[in-house]
Amino acid sequence: MKKAILKKLLLPMASKLTSNKGWDYYKQYIVSDFDPIETRKKRQWNKLKRLIEHAYTNVPFYRNKFDKAGIKPEHIKDESDFRKIPVTTKKELRDNVSKEYTIAENYPSKNLRFSNTSGTTGPSLILMHDHEDINYKYASKLRSRHLMGCDIEDSIMRITSNECQPCLPNGESPDVGFLKYLQMVLSNHEYKQQAYYILLENKIINPFIHRRHFSKALRTYFNNEDMEHYVKEIKKYKPDMIVGYPLYLFFIARYIKEKGIKLTPIKAVELTAGLSFDSMRSFIGEQFKAPVYQIYGGCELGRVAGSCVHSNGLMHILEDHAYIEFIKSSGEIANPGELSNIIVTSLNSYGMPFIRYEHGDVGKYFDHQCHCGRSAQLMDVEGRIMDLIVNKDGVPLSSQVFIESFLGYKGIKLFQLIQKNLNVLEFRIVKESPLANINIIEINNKIKEIFGYEVNVEFKYVDYINPAASGKYRLVRSATYESFRCVEDKNQELGNFW
Repeated sequence: MKKAILKKLLLPMASKLTSNKGWDYYKQYIVSDFDPIETRKKRQWNKLKRLIEHAYTNVPFYRNKFDKAGIKPEHIKDESDFRKIPVTTKKELRDNVSKEYTIAENYPSKNLRFSNTSGTTGPSLILMHDHEDINYKYASKLRSRHLMGCDIEDSIMRITSNECQPCLPNGESPDVGFLKYLQMVLSNHEYKQQAYYILLENKIINPFIHRRHFSKALRTYFNNEDMEHYVKEIKKYKPDMIVGYPLYLFFIARYIKEKGIKLTPIKAVELTAGLSFDSMRSFIGEQFKAPVYQIYGGCELGRVAGSCVHSNGLMHILEDHAYIEFIKSSGEIANPGELSNIIVTSLNSYGMPFIRYEHGDVGKYFDHQCHCGRSAQLMDVEGRIMDLIVNKDGVPLSSQVFIESFLGYKGIKLFQLIQKNLNVLEFRIVKESPLANINIIEINNKIKEIFGYEVNVEFKYVDYINPAASGKYRLVRSATYESFRCVEDKNQELGNFW
């Protein structure tokens, strides 16, 4: 009954009577996934052209970037012209955002929603979103849940160390209740608009619409006390859906199997902010008794892709929301199934545009269509650029191939592969138990098979692997990834995404 009231009355009324149009945009996204390819591509290109013209006219950062490259909006007639725009990096945006150099001059910053990235591989970036951008990002989230067969008001338990949160311009996200917000409005506080977004998400959307429960982050050791805590919370809250980092959920699933724990089946497991692969998803699904789905996006962009029940882990790109390029380090378009850089343009971000944004990941696109009937292009993500190893023959090896080979390997609780140079690797191992027997020769042979030649592997046993400040783990660290990037300054630091 509550769900029907929400879907048939409250959300449609909000879209009709207020500026919160996310429900309407979600319904449009659901329909557009089945549009003829050419119809949607034409609409996508028109959105892209409008965004470019807006950015050049109103955003000093992009106007300067275009002028330095000798490009004007009127010069961009097709996709090859668009690729002449230099790629934008997170460092560029972070270096300029404090000066409001990256903010559209016709979008006063006092009216924008502030949020911050999680800072996995560097300092976080304060983001600014205009209200329409927020509506579209919310619609993209609902669309990804729709692909999974989940519905509005399904309860959610989130198992991540953090997530993007609305915040004040200084990066703080205080608790804002109705009374505090009212006081800020009456006093015309300079941060009243930002407080509104904090209130809306934390006091209305999360508890009443999505019924979200946030669980504590796992500790470094992934010990049984943490695992038991999550199992108890799952049993207590009985969520319809569990959302979490793939590695976190893998460890919880392994604990569930080891202890023979029986859980009530749920509707779906959503893997976010990390890499997964077929066997990992299958294992997690078996233990949680639920289908497992992968989504892709970021705080900057919303959810740009998500898998469905028929796509076998591949993700449908939301082409009305984002324009995604799969680019080789040469700047050329990759072929279907070829590992490449993922470069994203957010089509609805006008307050703080993201144009040809180096998203920090590598992946592939595919030219076949899914059995579900959606005509949107399919993609896969195979890891971070920073974790991609380019061997001495110039062959790129994504972190996925190593993680798939050694995560869950007999006797290994956790590992980290560090490339020191082209011929030397350090393989750190956290044992499942002090007496665990690790087959070093077998691991060495597997690494040789992956590289295609003999490399010097230094094995090191450690008590734990340190996560990044965000709680995410880099299981592969590369010394050769720079050559695979498609930016002019290949030494410029990367951001953190998902």
